Amino acid sequence: MMLSRRSLAALTFAAAVAEADVEAVLAQSSVSTPNVLYMVSDDMRPELGCYGQPRRTPNIDGLAREGVLFNSAYTQFAYCAPSRNSFMTGRRPERTRCLNFLTDFRREHGDTWVSMPQLFKNAGYFTTAAGKLYHDGMDDPASWTDGNKTHPTGPYPSNQTQWIQCKCDEGDVCDESSKGPKPNFCAITNASRVPYTDEDLALGEGLKRLDHALASGKPWYVAIGVHRPHVETRLPPGWWGTERYPDKASVLPPKHPLAPRGAPWMSGNWYGGDYLNPAREPGFPNRSIPAVDAIEYRRWYYAGVEYVDHMLGKAMQRLEAEPDQAARTITIFHADHGYQLGEGNEWSKKTDTELAVRVPLIVRVPWKTATAGTRTEVRAELVDIYRTLASLAGLSDAVQSDVQGTSLAPIFDGGAPPAALAAKPAFSQIGSCACQVYTRLNWTARECDAGRCFHTAVEDFDFMGYTMRTAEGYRYTAWAPMNASTKRVEWGGEVHDELYDLRGDKGDDMDYDGYDENVAAKHADVVARLRKELVAAVASWY
Repeated sequence: MMLSRRSLAALTFAAAVAEADVEAVLAQSSVSTPNVLYMVSDDMRPELGCYGQPRRTPNIDGLAREGVLFNSAYTQFAYCAPSRNSFMTGRRPERTRCLNFLTDFRREHGDTWVSMPQLFKNAGYFTTAAGKLYHDGMDDPASWTDGNKTHPTGPYPSNQTQWIQCKCDEGDVCDESSKGPKPNFCAITNASRVPYTDEDLALGEGLKRLDHALASGKPWYVAIGVHRPHVETRLPPGWWGTERYPDKASVLPPKHPLAPRGAPWMSGNWYGGDYLNPAREPGFPNRSIPAVDAIEYRRWYYAGVEYVDHMLGKAMQRLEAEPDQAARTITIFHADHGYQLGEGNEWSKKTDTELAVRVPLIVRVPWKTATAGTRTEVRAELVDIYRTLASLAGLSDAVQSDVQGTSLAPIFDGGAPPAALAAKPAFSQIGSCACQVYTRLNWTARECDAGRCFHTAVEDFDFMGYTMRTAEGYRYTAWAPMNASTKRVEWGGEVHDELYDLRGDKGDDMDYDGYDENVAAKHADVVARLRKELVAAVASWY
């Protein structure tokens, strides 16, 4: 019988564990100085085999079989910079004041804040990273060992590797359905002047840093971030969407491609999105990308997801080659935010919708054997990761008091989660700017541009949308107007509500059932109760 490389690695790991007699270690509730392998993808919704999707993601699926899969995990902000400033510091966006691409937490708070990797660095860990952890151009030297010096085992500092986008005039084959110079996806060919991807750079540098960490003689925190499946989806031969999904019939268009009925005008990103399409004029939510194009975009996105699994699998395989290190390493994978592939007339993130803010989150703690291969419905938030890793590593006492989030560490002990964790909601938010009136095809309403306040000063935000996903199964969003003087919302102003009844929804099909109609007007009592809870929560974040 032929065994896969992963199966062989697993057998090797098991044999090494037996030979090393680490049963005593595994029986402990914790390892005194565990390592951390931290992996992040960009723009990935839970489009993975372990989340019930028909995707070939054996490496991440294997991680889920050995760890805890969080089925209801959420980002705090549905685009890159605010999300990463939040989870890398353990503070919510209202506390970081990083609500767009204009600033980062160091500009706002100086050196007073200790970032997540910096916490480990301060505890004597070797910390290093490659690829996209902090947002591109917002790296934090204080997070990494020795700043910009050279470690004795080799060059270690964080390397935000180059983002290699499609080279349509340099040999890449680009799609023809895009409008303008920006393609939606492209294929690397023998004629490509740049025959490799940015993921090759990120993983190449990441593996170097992992080797440096293994040789450092210290406990270590190694982070690796990749860009895929972020559009433009640039993939090498063997990974093109047309190769991974040659049968278009195997890829379905979105089941609910139109905007939700009754959604408030500032809730959607209908003025534009990441995908460009000549058949889809911007500016109104009652026109969607044709199904034939939607299928094409989706199969390249799915291929991008599978390529992420392939590349991050290399890091996991390198760790598995060192069984004694693997036995004491916490491995974590998540995305910075989710994504919509035409559901609700959205081809992007940049909203407060379920698919834009729900993310994959998997954590393996080898010595926590009781929960290996389990799935939890506890509503995890990316802001929880800081305190969770600190707790699992025995560093809770060193965490600054203003770090937010909740430690999810009790989940790894098995049994029913503590009542407070089981009941906790998950929160997300996003700004709304440049609202105007548009009229197209007899549909008139105010909308907001695709920028979503990317480069708008906070005092010029029009609205902030806050969402809470509750234990009872509701998804409630309130859009409150911003006050230019206080740079906070005014709950006494013109607040717009969204309510979606998702009781019984397991989130395992991503078909967007339950999101076709905003039912806030039909359930005024539920809206009043949830708004009160949301207002109190937001007030505690500043």
